[in-house]
Amino acid sequence: MGQRASDSTTITASPDAVYAVISDLDAYTEWAEGIRSVEVLERDDAGLPVRAAFRVDARVAEISYTLLYTHERPDRMSWTLVDGDTVTQLDGLYELTDLDGATRVDYSLEVDLSLPLPGFMLKRGARTILDTGLRGLKKRVEGA
Repeated sequence: MGQRASDSTTITASPDAVYAVISDLDAYTEWAEGIRSVEVLERDDAGLPVRAAFRVDARVAEISYTLLYTHERPDRMSWTLVDGDTVTQLDGLYELTDLDGATRVDYSLEVDLSLPLPGFMLKRGARTILDTGLRGLKKRVEGA
């Protein structure tokens, strides 16, 4: 079982605007810190990503993994790990709540690696992914 982490932020935009950014995996390299490349391998009939391969600078090493996405537009996008070179678990979820002119974004993540790392380091890594992800998302959507 991996390390779990969750956090939230409020973005001054509609849920549709936020969903457009989180589901545009091709643009993640422009705003999501550490993501070096994304290749969408499969899309659904609406053009939303279903399966995508990532290459990420994880500071201690560059890692690669493939995720499988589930969409419940416009409120929820989740993913699970299909395979990875050092990642053994990477399950995540964005939940969007309409706040009448803004959107609350709840982001949760569960991550585990095949590397022998102490639990506190893995937890810190998951926390960093959440923090940088939410900051980057907010900046991207609000255009700040």
